[in-house]
Amino acid sequence: MKLAEYVVGGDVRIVDRAWPTLPKGGLLVKTEACGLCSGELMAWYLDRKAPHVLGHEVAGVVEQSDDSRFPVGSRVFTHHHAPCLKCDACKRGASVHCTQWKRTFLDPGGMSEYFAVSADGLNDALRVDGLRAVDAALIEPLACVVKSIRRSGSKGKNTAIIGAGALGLMHALLLPDAHLIERNRQRIAWARRQRLTVKEPQPDRYETVFVCPGTPEAVQLGFEILAPDGTLVLFAPMPPGEFLPFPQEQAYFKDARIVNSYSCGPEDTRAAFKILTNGGLRAEQVVSDFVMLERLPEAYQRMRDGEILKAMVVFD
Repeated sequence: MKLAEYVVGGDVRIVDRAWPTLPKGGLLVKTEACGLCSGELMAWYLDRKAPHVLGHEVAGVVEQSDDSRFPVGSRVFTHHHAPCLKCDACKRGASVHCTQWKRTFLDPGGMSEYFAVSADGLNDALRVDGLRAVDAALIEPLACVVKSIRRSGSKGKNTAIIGAGALGLMHALLLPDAHLIERNRQRIAWARRQRLTVKEPQPDRYETVFVCPGTPEAVQLGFEILAPDGTLVLFAPMPPGEFLPFPQEQAYFKDARIVNSYSCGPEDTRAAFKILTNGGLRAEQVVSDFVMLERLPEAYQRMRDGEILKAMVVFD
């Protein structure tokens, strides 16, 4: 079978590999659609995993099953990590810090013609027969946005979102009263076609600010436009060794709350599934390029360079 592999330095190559085998109690899935995550563009993060099979925003059809909940022929969403649902971290709603969550994965990855999911990995899997595959593949990134908004406490009023990439757009589509802040003209035009509001930044203006890019410049801007007693949500990490680019003294006297939001858990994926089922988001709103697997290396470079909004691989 064919799959997309990231190698050190940011190159992506299409290679052949043997099919994964059906795990005991698990699934073998034929991939239908897999989105390219902006996190997979961070060379500092991917280089330490390389060589690494790309893809975790995925949906497919069950080819072989050892779990009666997911029969052969059913369409499924599977998270690339799944918690045990029993440990202290899971019980307090911190499933992304569960030991099992950290060790589960898709074998070999979502950007592959087939992938396997272990029995443990099915604790955050859903049957999604009623969704198009390209929409079901957005459950994981949308769930990350659901968690971000939940942790922020924002209802969308007096809220800003820095970055109109796919994930920034998802924030704005769930918070239609929020203001997007973006400099890329193509992304501004895309956002306005979705009837979203794009504004120029204003100092000390917003009670809640979501910072979607993982750059010091974006975080600095977020802090500058944050109103006193506001909440700054950091949706992406900065590279290792980078520190928050504002003085703690200023943050202290501004009474700023700093909230990080990392990945998502089962409650978030269920909420995202409900949003997609109810028509709250369609793939065409946030995916600019639907491509075959063979075209992914080119699409990867173009997305990394900011030439396209988001790529999604659609499989035969």
